Amino acid sequence: MVTDFLHAATSGSTLRSMHELSSSLTEVALDAAAAGERAIQEAVGTPLEVSTKASPRDLVTAADHAAERAIIAYLREQRPDDAILAEESGEHPGTSPVRWVIDPLDGTTNFVHGRPDFAVAVAAEMDEEYVTGAIRRPAFGDWIAGGEVGIWASEGSPGVSEPRRLDDALISVGISLLPERRATSFALLGELLPAVRDFRRTGSASCDLFAVATGALDAYVTLDVRPWDIGPGWAVARAAGGRCLRIPTVAGRSAFLVGNPTVVDQLLPLVESHDG
Repeated sequence: MVTDFLHAATSGSTLRSMHELSSSLTEVALDAAAAGERAIQEAVGTPLEVSTKASPRDLVTAADHAAERAIIAYLREQRPDDAILAEESGEHPGTSPVRWVIDPLDGTTNFVHGRPDFAVAVAAEMDEEYVTGAIRRPAFGDWIAGGEVGIWASEGSPGVSEPRRLDDALISVGISLLPERRATSFALLGELLPAVRDFRRTGSASCDLFAVATGALDAYVTLDVRPWDIGPGWAVARAAGGRCLRIPTVAGRSAFLVGNPTVVDQLLPLVESHDG
């Protein structure tokens, strides 16, 4: 069964209250990401203290931890009752219906190697749906944020690409850092490549989804992704007019498709049939 995260109609008063909350949450998400960005900038030039997590390719640094602490501190100050799920420190309980999902430094390997494709990404989740998100790219000095009430960016007017045929599409495919899943990710990429114009991969899901929300990529596809890798970009891309799907493959894997609605619709049967 396809899960298509589109919104059902609701009453006017409920919709207004939801929009007011979404607007407020978007501002908080963007400011929380800014707190993480400042922490990363302060960490530049200091010892990175690089270590590994689930695999030798899964890096974490002192900057990741500093950014996460800064984001959590800001969220606790602004919305003390909300729950938080953070990549490095895990679950922080709350009593409100809102849960924040944090990737304090998405693209850590790029950061360690001096590449600019890394981001600070924050999303708010309600009823298991990402209602708003914000992504900041410190090396580029830009940002994007959006939710149910709209989308904003540091430059231009964000929006997904124009409708196009799949063989004209430029896509990204997320590659797992886990050894047991990495081959499957490359197999999915190999199956999709003959159907599209080409692919690009930055090494940061948030940066790829930033590109989807600004029309520089037509779609992003990944398997079995973690909430902090997909949540902020999911909310932003949807606010930019994208279609966001979570679907099971024939092999029982969870696949995520985000992008230009016409391209996502054409990718759907190819991804569903992936048997890796």
